[in-house]
Amino acid sequence: MSQQITYYSNELCQIHQEPCTNMCINTKCLQPLCPECIEIHFREHKECQIESLKSCRTNCTKKIRSSISEMNQILSLQEMKTIDNSSQYIEMCRDSLQQLKQQIIDKIELYNKKLLQDFSINLIQAFKESQIKEVYNRIKNLIQQLDELGTKLETQSDCQIKTIRSIYLLNTTQLIQSANQEAYKEILKLKFPLLVVSQNLNLKLDELFTQSIQIQFKKTTTTMIKMEDKQLSNNQPIKLQDGPSLNQSQLLSQINEIQQVKKQSEFAITQEDYLLPTVQNKVLHYFKYNSNELNLINLDNLKEIKKINLKISFSVPVFHQSIITRTGQLYLIGGTTIDNNYPNNKSNGIYLFDKNVLVNIGHLLISRSSHGCCIVGDYIYSISGLGQNQTLEKTCERYNYILRKSEQIQDCLYPSIASCCVNYNNQFIYKFGGLCEKQQLKFIERFNIKDMIWQAIDPQIASKDTPLIKGLKQFAAGVQISANTLMIFGGYDENTVSSNQSFLFKIQGENHLLHMVNVKPLKIAGGFWHQQCIIYKQELFVIQNQENKDGDNMETKTILRFKDKWIIA
Repeated sequence: MSQQITYYSNELCQIHQEPCTNMCINTKCLQPLCPECIEIHFREHKECQIESLKSCRTNCTKKIRSSISEMNQILSLQEMKTIDNSSQYIEMCRDSLQQLKQQIIDKIELYNKKLLQDFSINLIQAFKESQIKEVYNRIKNLIQQLDELGTKLETQSDCQIKTIRSIYLLNTTQLIQSANQEAYKEILKLKFPLLVVSQNLNLKLDELFTQSIQIQFKKTTTTMIKMEDKQLSNNQPIKLQDGPSLNQSQLLSQINEIQQVKKQSEFAITQEDYLLPTVQNKVLHYFKYNSNELNLINLDNLKEIKKINLKISFSVPVFHQSIITRTGQLYLIGGTTIDNNYPNNKSNGIYLFDKNVLVNIGHLLISRSSHGCCIVGDYIYSISGLGQNQTLEKTCERYNYILRKSEQIQDCLYPSIASCCVNYNNQFIYKFGGLCEKQQLKFIERFNIKDMIWQAIDPQIASKDTPLIKGLKQFAAGVQISANTLMIFGGYDENTVSSNQSFLFKIQGENHLLHMVNVKPLKIAGGFWHQQCIIYKQELFVIQNQENKDGDNMETKTILRFKDKWIIA
């Protein structure tokens, strides 16, 4: 008779001090439970879903294996297998061209030699410019990370609550969809010239081949975008015959249209909703300076603003930072207290909003205000800012709001106040500008989450954008809007003059491009004391400072939304 294995956790129940044997798998809860807790949890949590840790481990293992299997199918595509050998891909394309030659052999003979020569030369260049290898490595890395999680579940003798919790919260559907889109996009870029040639060859062979195929490699047309959307929506491999017919005159007539389409697509918001579906009250928020007031704005009805009088014995510090987590929890961090006896005293408090009260759940290692702030995973990062006695802090730290523990991280390279800090794919925090020694800081740096180091970033700036960019402002706001693009906007210069500046910051591996300056400027110039932006239903929402005629900030706020254009709610 085989021995029955009891699955337990080395984490003890905080109430009964017994090993946990079960878990509530409602993703809004994920509370480990000992046997005595189960009945209590059924009574107190109306939406509880209790499973044994053995069942949890089994479900998480299935989730990991399924995700790995689907991602491996993406890597099995024939085009993905040629990433290290451009000549192999050239041979695949050569075969396709030879088939066309056989169909219309009388005409193709005159052009075939030159066509193959041009195609080979330009495809080699296209491979050099392609991101297909980077996409392959990213997917491979994701599979490795998923495999490591699966290995933990299968090999560890005790059940790791943290691992199970992270797998339940892991949006594998989004990971697979993103990987699929990136792979097909790069494949389509390489195949597009061949698609165009194959469709036009029989109709206008003589006219078409007077131009080099190099022209086709450089084009990005509305047709390509439509083809890409069609393929990605069906999650099907790209087929040669699916390309719509184009003649040369149509291609040339679309050149002016391409730039407009490209601009619109660059600003498309494709990031998933920031707040998880389980969050019932999807809101923007801000704590009113030097008061006991919290304002909650309903994202589904921006006219619906709920004012809450906090039951606190102190006033909300000015120039604090506040963050809402993906699960809907509100945190207030640091700031400057207004007290005539202690002017400019910096706060080190970390507070959680709970039932109309701000509960002090932790402390910053360094008291600070006007600091950069960013949330990545289970951590809230506090970056630089002003310390006690108005000193410029170069120190940085992060707070784990699950474990309620602060830890110091590496000092930033360019200390500043009111910098704009943006999470990029939970891998990096990009820090833009701010104020240093009463001057606009001109530098960009990023924090590598994995290696825990800061790196200076020197982006390329398009020549047409160079005269348009007017520095990196203090109290600007920013957010990731797509897989490789951040959008930065607004702020103040060193003289507190409001700015309506906006730009896109494109990230491709170690290459960075600052472009599209003021293509979509703010309708009203101004900064953002409350810098957190929320992506919801493919729109960007943020709360902007409102100024009077003298340029002084008022306590009322302006709610902005963006989808292709700025709208004042």
